[in-house]
Amino acid sequence: MGRWSERKIEIVTKYARAYALALKNQPFKRFYIDGFTGGGVALRKGSQDQVVTTARRILEIEPAFDGYHLVDFDVDKAAAMRLACVDRVQAVAYCGDANEILPPILESIRRSESKRALCFLDPYKILLSWKVLELAGRMGTIEGFINFPTLDIQRNVLRKDPSKIPPPGAARLTDMWGDDSWRQVAYAPQATLFGDVEEKQSIDALLAAFATRLKNVARFQHVSSPLVMRNNEGAIVYHLLFVTQQPLALKIANGVLKPYHQGKA
Repeated sequence: MGRWSERKIEIVTKYARAYALALKNQPFKRFYIDGFTGGGVALRKGSQDQVVTTARRILEIEPAFDGYHLVDFDVDKAAAMRLACVDRVQAVAYCGDANEILPPILESIRRSESKRALCFLDPYKILLSWKVLELAGRMGTIEGFINFPTLDIQRNVLRKDPSKIPPPGAARLTDMWGDDSWRQVAYAPQATLFGDVEEKQSIDALLAAFATRLKNVARFQHVSSPLVMRNNEGAIVYHLLFVTQQPLALKIANGVLKPYHQGKA
């Protein structure tokens, strides 16, 4: 685990504490949902020190959430999270594809006006389906953090020549995007002496269009400025976005994110 991952853990945990405190006296139940939870403990890059991951830390927050839904595709990681949930009877750890497991969980929250949820969707690659994002956004009761997998998109999808885009990578990005309109954002016609050619655009254009889709299509009313997450060599690994329906939630999240944007944390 690199320093960029530890920063992400800090951010989500800080917001979860603020969320739990802010809503503790409200007349609805609060849930925490994590679609790519990991095994609860990771090893720090270099030193191999143990680092407690996001879901494990949030399980320890007081006041506790009324329910926890923790998902990981890896059998061993899911088993480790089940052990971590022993002291939280309201916590459930699942093994499987988050894109299949999360929709019925989200639907169960939508059917009740007395439930709210904080959601963390942090795939390390292009593994998240748009159907999950759109369902969460249209519910009106979900807020949370989303990992935009910048590095994976750059490495395994986008090519200077769009005809050379690997089909498996294109299919995964289309599933995350909701359709193939990402192609019109990632490439734009450029006039040359030999006619128009499709020229690759910056990743920032794709990121901005994704944030716009979260607002206009998934119907999240507020989307934060993306936080750049870089590895030890300075390369961008991913961007972290916060989405919500509530202006106060955005204000709190921006307060948590501000020192990280400024490089002070």
